[in-house]
Amino acid sequence: MKRNTIQFFVILQFTILFTTCDPSGNLFLTSGYEYNVMVRSFYDHNGTIIERFGEFYPELVFAVAARHSEYSNIISIQVETMNGTVLASYTPEYLTILRKAYPKNKDQRESWIFTEKGLFLKTDEIRRRYEFDKEKILAYYRSDEAVKDLQELLKTE
Repeated sequence: MKRNTIQFFVILQFTILFTTCDPSGNLFLTSGYEYNVMVRSFYDHNGTIIERFGEFYPELVFAVAARHSEYSNIISIQVETMNGTVLASYTPEYLTILRKAYPKNKDQRESWIFTEKGLFLKTDEIRRRYEFDKEKILAYYRSDEAVKDLQELLKTE
């Protein structure tokens, strides 16, 4: 009986440990472009600016801060073609404006999506509206409707 109780508590502790750990982090980047792009992203880690860059293929969702907390505070994003032509550049000021304008997620994760139409923060409202269908959500952020919604959101800010 005593051994079963100890085993139960050990299993319970491991279960709690694994359910409270978040291996994916709190920051996600999604490419809404319909072709491969290079993304340069800049992060502030205790006053030190860190640059990362990599190739993003269409619909790629990248967990930036997975096991690397130094990448959890994104401050700037630049999207380029594969040959280096800048398609879009989002400044720290612009990211700050978007963070203030968008409603906060319950879990306080940031999920940024960049498309030909602009840069957006994915919201729980849009996920629910499109019933968590990845294709429909992506189509929304590629649409003029998303741009209009963002403009309305920025007007109220």
